[in-house]
Amino acid sequence: MEPEKGRCACGRHTKDASVYVYRSHTDRYLFHRCECGAEWTEHQTDIDPTDPVSSDEVIEVHKRLAKFEGSIAELLERRPA
Repeated sequence: MEPEKGRCACGRHTKDASVYVYRSHTDRYLFHRCECGAEWTEHQTDIDPTDPVSSDEVIEVHKRLAKFEGSIAELLERRPA
């Protein structure tokens, strides 16, 4: 099941679902489970932590963090724009 427009079939917000993360060497899987029992999986290509980061990327992250208002949980669940 893949939720539509940020809501589960039961009407709850998908951001309220429990999330379990599994990381392999190349991929990351996020297993979501809503309180109603519905489940869905999100697949992401994992980022290699050994890849170099440019100074422009670091500056961009700092700019976005400076504008962010919310909890650390909200920050960690945000998807790249």
